Amino acid sequence: MVEAGRQARNTKGKARPAKRVVALSICVVFISVTLLSATYVFTHVSHTHDRFGPVGKCTTCDNLTTALNLLESIAIAFAAMALICGGFFIDLPVRKTPVFHRGFFTLVLLKVRLNN
Repeated sequence: MVEAGRQARNTKGKARPAKRVVALSICVVFISVTLLSATYVFTHVSHTHDRFGPVGKCTTCDNLTTALNLLESIAIAFAAMALICGGFFIDLPVRKTPVFHRGFFTLVLLKVRLNN
């Protein structure tokens, strides 16, 4: 019986670090994609190209458009999450009602033992 409890605790403890590693890797990928997209946009924003080439379009312009669309959608998602989370934090103090205690807190009421 005790051994089953230990195994359950060990299994639960091993699952947490795996979730943290996955969450951390998703955050790292998200941040790196955002930074690399912004770097690409800033470095290629004033490029020279031949718009009337053999195909008639510039690959760098297409990549810039894609990167700008990605950054715009990330910014919109970030703003939406900021508004949602901000709404939760604004509502938090409103929900808490003040609790007025009648009487005093004594050691007996708090069940504190004073014997050594």
